[in-house]
Amino acid sequence: MVETFGAGAFDAYLDLYQEPWTHLSEDGLLVWAGTEHEDQYCWRTDGDDPDRWPVVVRSFDDEDVLFACGSAEFVCRILTDPRHRFTMARWFDTHWFMPYRARV
Repeated sequence: MVETFGAGAFDAYLDLYQEPWTHLSEDGLLVWAGTEHEDQYCWRTDGDDPDRWPVVVRSFDDEDVLFACGSAEFVCRILTDPRHRFTMARWFDTHWFMPYRARV
């Protein structure tokens, strides 16, 4: 997603980090995005293939919720499924991406 969009935010709510590896936690979670509500979207770094790492949401109340999908599928779901636990579709009829700097 970062290769496509760059650093920025979906709907001024979901910040996509350009360098998630700088946010590696002690418990093996690699943060790749965060929300204005202080939720952290992470990968569980199990195994050698990053394309197979599942998404874990560490909510602001320190609850970890595992999703058996990658980050692109996860973001697609929260943008489009109003019943998803971490949905943005309930609050926004359309979506936009706001880059933090101009792409070259």
